Amino acid sequence: MTLSEAVSYCGEIREYLTEHVTDTGGHLASNLGIVEISVGIMRVFDPPRDRIIYDTGHQSYVHKLLTGRADAFPTLRTFGGLSGFTKRSESPYDPFGAGHCSTSLSAALGMLRGGKMRGDDHAAVAVIGDGAFSGGLVYEALNNIKKTDRIIIVLNDNEMSISRNVGLMAGYLNKIRTTDNYYKIKHKSERIISSVPLIGEPSAKMIRRVKNDLKMLILKNNLFEQLGIYYLGPADGNDLRSTETLLREAKRIKGPVIVHLCTKKGKGFSPAENDPGQYHSVKKYAECTPCGDKPEKKYTFTANFGRTVTKAAKENDNLAVITAAMCDGVGLSAFAKKFPDRMFDVGIAEEHGMTYAAGMAASGALPVFALYSTFFQRAFDQLFHDMALQELKGVIALDRCGLVGEDGPTHHGILDVSITLGVPNTVIYSPATLCEQRYALETALDPESPDKVYIVRYPKGGEDAFTAECFPNADNVSYFIPEGTDPKSVRCVIITYGRITSSALEAQKLLAESGICAAVVKILRLKPLDMDELYRVLGVFANGEAYYFLEEGTANGGFSQYLVSTLATDGKLYRKRKMIKTKINAIFDTIVPHGDLKTLFRFCSLDGESVARDITELLS
Repeated sequence: MTLSEAVSYCGEIREYLTEHVTDTGGHLASNLGIVEISVGIMRVFDPPRDRIIYDTGHQSYVHKLLTGRADAFPTLRTFGGLSGFTKRSESPYDPFGAGHCSTSLSAALGMLRGGKMRGDDHAAVAVIGDGAFSGGLVYEALNNIKKTDRIIIVLNDNEMSISRNVGLMAGYLNKIRTTDNYYKIKHKSERIISSVPLIGEPSAKMIRRVKNDLKMLILKNNLFEQLGIYYLGPADGNDLRSTETLLREAKRIKGPVIVHLCTKKGKGFSPAENDPGQYHSVKKYAECTPCGDKPEKKYTFTANFGRTVTKAAKENDNLAVITAAMCDGVGLSAFAKKFPDRMFDVGIAEEHGMTYAAGMAASGALPVFALYSTFFQRAFDQLFHDMALQELKGVIALDRCGLVGEDGPTHHGILDVSITLGVPNTVIYSPATLCEQRYALETALDPESPDKVYIVRYPKGGEDAFTAECFPNADNVSYFIPEGTDPKSVRCVIITYGRITSSALEAQKLLAESGICAAVVKILRLKPLDMDELYRVLGVFANGEAYYFLEEGTANGGFSQYLVSTLATDGKLYRKRKMIKTKINAIFDTIVPHGDLKTLFRFCSLDGESVARDITELLS
C-alpha cells in the first residue's frame, strides 16, 4: 500500500469508527485521534514480534481493526464479543491488556527485558497519551530505563499537557527533523565521514557530539533528553507522512526513544472535535437496572453525590474535594465552578490523591476524595498507612461500585468491600437508594462525627424505584416483607446490601408465587455493623429455616463471609442445637466479562430468577 493509499485508508477507518462505535457504544474521540499513529505503527514495525502496547487500552480500536478483528468489530463491548480494551486472550497482537492508566511503560520495559533473556531483541513500543503522564507509575518506569533498552515511547499528545519547545530555532529544528530528507542526508553524511581513513570515525563522533550539545542547548528543558531518552518531535500525529518518518527513525535507534506526536481528539467527526470530552465515551442506550427494563433515571447516584457535597461545602468552609482526573465522571463539575479554590484535581494519580487527602486532613481540613471503585484499588496502601493508621478524618466517595457493564473486568467495582473491611478506623456505607446515599454522606461530612475514614460506595446509574419504595427510610439495618405477611411464616431470610437489593426483592416476589415466604434484610452500614439491631431483626423471623446472603462483590473476604463468621462465632447460626441452612451467593474467584448489566447479573447468578431458584433448592 502506497502512502497516498494509506492516507485514504485512514479516512475510511474514521468513517467506519464513527458509524459502528455510535451504534455499539464505546470510546470514540480518542480512537478518531489516533488513526494515523496506529496505521503508521503497523506499517513501520513488525507486530506481534515487535510488541505494541497501548496504554489504558481504550485507544486500541484502530489497532483491533488492523489486526484481523474487523469482522468481529460489530460485537465490540457486547457479551462474548470484542473487549473495549486490549486483551491478551483476544489476539496475539495484544501482548498486554490494560483498562487502567499509566501501565504501558512498565509493561513494555518488562517485556523487553524478558525477551532479551530469551535472546529476543525485538522492540517494545508503548503508545501512551499525555494524560497518563500525570500517573506516578510512568515516572517509576522512566527512572528504570537504561540507555541500552530498545523501548520506543509513542506519546499521543492530544491536549498539550506536555508543552511544545519554545523559540524560533527549536521550531525550525523540529520542522526539518520531521522530513524524510533530513534523516536520509543525516545518515548518508555520517557513513561518508566515517569511511575516511584514520580521521573518519573520530570526526563523525565529534560532529554527533556537537550536534547533541546544540540540541541540548535548545531543548534544555526537555525532561526526556535529560533522562537520556532520545527525543523526536513534536510532529503532527494526524499527518501520516510525518508520523511514519519519526517512527522509522525511532526504529533505527538502538536505545530508548520518545516520539512526540500531537493529535486532534475526535479528528474527522466535527461533534467529537468540538466537544471531545462528551464524545470520549459514547453510550449505545440508557443503562437499565439489573432486574428491570426501565431506563435509568436522570438523577443518578453520581449527581446526588455532587449536590450533597456542594450543599455541605456551603456550610463548612473546611470541606475540600479531591479527584483524580475525573471531575465530570464523579459529578463534581458544579462544585468546581462554585468552589474552585476547594476543588483539587491531582491527575491520574490515585495513590498521590489519597496521601494528599491525608495531608489536608492533618492540616485541619475535611477532604472528600471522589473516584471510581476500580481505580481506588491503587490507593489501598495509602488508605491504611496515611489515613487510617494516623486516625485522620476524611471521606472516600466510591463511584461505579459493583458490576459496571460494557467496560468489563478492568472496571468492575467488586473488590472495594473486601479491601476495606479489614482496615481499622474505617466506616463503610453501601446505600441502595438516593435517600440512603444522602444520609450516609451527611453523616460522614458532619463536623461532629468521629475522626474516621468514611467510605461511601454506590453504583453507576440511578436507584431502583421498587427498592426505594420498599425501603423509604435510611436505617443501618432494615427489612421488608409484603404487607399482611406473618413474620412467623418466613422460611428464608435474604440478607443483602446496596444495588443488589433489587434482585433480592424480585426473588422474594417469585418465591411468593411458588408458595415460599421470604424476607429481605438490607444493611446500609457495613462497618461497624450494628449487631444488636441485626439480631433484633433476625429475631422477628425466628421460625426461618435458612439465611441466604446475596452480595454484588467478591465472595473471598467479602461482607457475606465476614457476617457468616460473626454469626457463627456468636452462635446465631444454631437454633435448638440444629444448624440453620446458610448459603452465600456472591462472585466466587472468577473474572466477570464485559456485557450489559442484565446479562452479567444472569452470568453471575445474581439476578432475581437465579436467586429464587437457588433458595428453592436450598430449602428443599
